[in-house]
Amino acid sequence: MLKALTTALTISCLSGLPAAAQPGSMALSVTGPDRSVTMLDLAALDAMPQESFVTGTIWTDGDARFSGVPLATLLERLGVEAEAGTIELVALNDYRVEIPIEEIDDSAPIVATRIDGETVPVREMGPYWVVYPYDLDPRYRTEATFARSIWQLAQVNLVP
Repeated sequence: MLKALTTALTISCLSGLPAAAQPGSMALSVTGPDRSVTMLDLAALDAMPQESFVTGTIWTDGDARFSGVPLATLLERLGVEAEAGTIELVALNDYRVEIPIEEIDDSAPIVATRIDGETVPVREMGPYWVVYPYDLDPRYRTEATFARSIWQLAQVNLVP
């Protein structure tokens, strides 16, 4: 009886979430070099070249396959050049971090849209998470890199 009540309450609570809280329905706001704002939903991000890797993180148990758009690809599509300087990443909770564009590789980090092939709800660090292949290279296991691994990503802004 208690399990049925808990399940019913969970379904009721989840179905009452606003559309922005559902995986794939939230758009990522990206401010380009001309200060124009582009909104990219899951379909738009999926239409871009994808990168995938298996890695462990300090926030999750075990290894997982992360897939999504390389941040470099996203910036390139919006006309941001390496000489542009810095980008600011902003989470839903207003956590902010900056990354010098020159420190972004062609394939890392990625804006992960899926973990193990599944979209990720906001309640579980989604729908977008900046992830590095931490297990690939010691340079991806630094405090600076961990701080840049922002989940619940909502905005990517070019810093003038």
